[in-house]
Amino acid sequence: MSRKKASRAVWVLLLCGAAAAVALYAVLSRETVWYFQETDRILDNPDRGFYIQIDSRRADKIPDAADEVRVILLAFDIEAFSSGDLPQEKLDELREALDVAAREHVSVVFRAAYGFQKEAAEPDRIGRMGRHIEQMAEVLNCYADQILVVQAGMLGSYGEWHSSRYLEGTDEQQRESRLYILGQWEAALSPQIQVDVRRPRFIREAAEAGILSGRLGIHNDALLSTDSDMGTYDAPGMEREDELVWMREHLTRRVNGGEMPMLGAFSLPENADREFAMMHTGYLNLKYNKEVIAYWDTAMLGEHNAKRYLENHLGYRLFVTELGMRQLHFPGELYMTGIKIRLKLCNTGYAPLPEPYQVFLAVSAGGECIYQKIQMPALYDAANGGTAEAEVRIKLPMDFVQGKDTLEIGLKIARSEDVEDGKDCVELAHEGSLYRDGINAVAVLERTKGIFRARPLAEEKGREQGYGSKIVSAYGGSVWLS
Repeated sequence: MSRKKASRAVWVLLLCGAAAAVALYAVLSRETVWYFQETDRILDNPDRGFYIQIDSRRADKIPDAADEVRVILLAFDIEAFSSGDLPQEKLDELREALDVAAREHVSVVFRAAYGFQKEAAEPDRIGRMGRHIEQMAEVLNCYADQILVVQAGMLGSYGEWHSSRYLEGTDEQQRESRLYILGQWEAALSPQIQVDVRRPRFIREAAEAGILSGRLGIHNDALLSTDSDMGTYDAPGMEREDELVWMREHLTRRVNGGEMPMLGAFSLPENADREFAMMHTGYLNLKYNKEVIAYWDTAMLGEHNAKRYLENHLGYRLFVTELGMRQLHFPGELYMTGIKIRLKLCNTGYAPLPEPYQVFLAVSAGGECIYQKIQMPALYDAANGGTAEAEVRIKLPMDFVQGKDTLEIGLKIARSEDVEDGKDCVELAHEGSLYRDGINAVAVLERTKGIFRARPLAEEKGREQGYGSKIVSAYGGSVWLS
């Protein structure tokens, strides 16, 4: 071999070795890991929690309600229109109420009824109800992102599917009436809108008929009341516990809620917590029953105030339990560099995170922010202490890194990365997180002598928010971005 060829071969070997060393260094560079604990602070998160009922004619009350809750039950009284179509003025009333709800960042549980009193003034023909559903759905579909769930309503007193002329006669006749209403909602509503019915038996009944498959949850307006919750659990051969087990297994990704009509043995905080977890409860009436709520506020659930604990766990409650960070280099791509994040989220809420929400890694500095979507499919089934894990790599262009002494690492959970208002994003519940502008900052990268090193958020930042960092352990490593 000539000296020239030998020299060239040496250079090739050296270059290959260097490339291999860089690749190996990226793989073997030490990971910085932090572990976090959950806080008990109340979070102002969307699409979950206590609700307040408001008549659609009183949209002016929605802003006051928004100071207390993130969910309202919008009662749409159509008693006066049982003999004809809903007039445009009534539909405009609904549209105005939904507009106000959107401006105030409150989600809507919608229920229509032919009178919100003991005696319902129903149409002479059930087909008239179908026409009214068609008219209302046309408005509701325009606000699909604002609708938490539509309660099937329409039939009987308060729209609760009892005391109705269409729920008399034979079992088959009653079944036909119920399925007709659900079929009309399915035909008219946007597919993304879920629907709630009064009893688990009605969900199974609709499933057998192939109506609203995968979209039916429960609103139990007799929660924690009697052995059968006033007829809620009325299926032949199934006791209360059987129905709770069935809901735990079949209603995970549904929107479920209700209200408590009376104080009794089932209202004990320990039982409420157990049943809400099995039912995947996401929303509860704050005003009914006040006696039950007041009792919870004076009782304890373990080491916690019962009302505070139960409220905290309605719907989803997410927090980071483990965060690992490792450096990455991309030498062949215009000197780009980046981070590999290993993330573990826990959900101690009764229900999973709603599927429209997505998780994004956010790296921000100097008013700029780079997002990377994190794929976490298990998150949409995790509840009651369930977890989801993911790894994500994000590339940081040198023109983003240069001239900056601090980079902030955070998580944004929203319907899209373009959501700007933090009220529409999800705040995490672990100690040491700093939430602002819709981003949960969890760590910072600080430049020291040209090198960025990772650390969790400083404890003094936590104190500014009224809580302290409680990181169980942290060890080793730095993230080099220079």
